[in-house]
Amino acid sequence: MSVLFPSWLPVFLAVAEHGSFNKAAEVLLLSQPAVSQKIRHLEASLGVQLFERTPSGARLTPAGETLHRYAHAARWILLAAEGSITSPRPSAHVRRRLLLGGTPSLAAQCFPRWLKAFHQRHPQTLVHLQTDTTPRLVQQVAHHALHLAIIEGELPDESEVHYTILQELPFQLVAPNQPPWNARQSVPLRALHETPFVARPADAQTRRWMERIFAQHHIRPHIVAELDSPETIKQAVAHGLGVSLLPTCFLRDAPNEQLVVLPVEDVPLQRYLKAIWAKDMPIHPLALAFLETMQAEFPHLSRVLAAARHPDFRALYALLENARPAPQEPAP
Repeated sequence: MSVLFPSWLPVFLAVAEHGSFNKAAEVLLLSQPAVSQKIRHLEASLGVQLFERTPSGARLTPAGETLHRYAHAARWILLAAEGSITSPRPSAHVRRRLLLGGTPSLAAQCFPRWLKAFHQRHPQTLVHLQTDTTPRLVQQVAHHALHLAIIEGELPDESEVHYTILQELPFQLVAPNQPPWNARQSVPLRALHETPFVARPADAQTRRWMERIFAQHHIRPHIVAELDSPETIKQAVAHGLGVSLLPTCFLRDAPNEQLVVLPVEDVPLQRYLKAIWAKDMPIHPLALAFLETMQAEFPHLSRVLAAARHPDFRALYALLENARPAPQEPAP
């Protein structure tokens, strides 16, 4: 918690984001009466009701929603101010850095084209890409070590990040181009029982997802290798080590003379590609710029960008981009 925060700010945000006075008290290590008293004093000072108290918790009123939007911006700008005060001032020649995260699969298959598109529009921004597992990327984004991350699959139930789905990720079987696989047009999932299988590492979300599906259908593939990269998995399969399941988008460039790609007949195998950012502050301006360059591939990102670039945040974005605030445009 920043020393610059007014005393009401963390209390208001905790109640708003948890929807409960009791939960907010627990998170803030305060008593429930202390939290309630702080909110009552804030409401009295403003002359409006900020929360509707219900048996199931606390819900923001329209006035509370407005304050919540500004409180997000206030928290962000105060954290930025504290960082600027307590950190050494960078030299004038230091470039801005976009801190991105991605799973190893995406880093190898998708990020190169996204980074090229971003660099063409923002050549003066240095991009730092960190690869890690989904749980660790979520933690780093939530604690502001990364501005944005692109992940595959599931998030924790009580996630500390916002996300948007970019696209579906259907999976298919990739097998060596040899019998019996090259004689098939599709394959049932049960064909993988006791079959040599090239898997992702045990701590990968994709591996855990696959294991849940295998368990549900009483299938036990024979794990012969654990490899981190889809490209390495494809090469291992091409050399006859075993078969594997990979997202279709990772198999577009599979060498047909060495591999066969088969749909799975009886079980829908699908995950989701997601962009995630911290829940407790607006999306960082450089992260927004990165998402803007991805719109050609994911047009529905325009809704996320429109919501993030709310007029109330215009001066804030300008400040964080080391630019003068843009003048207000006249209403049409």
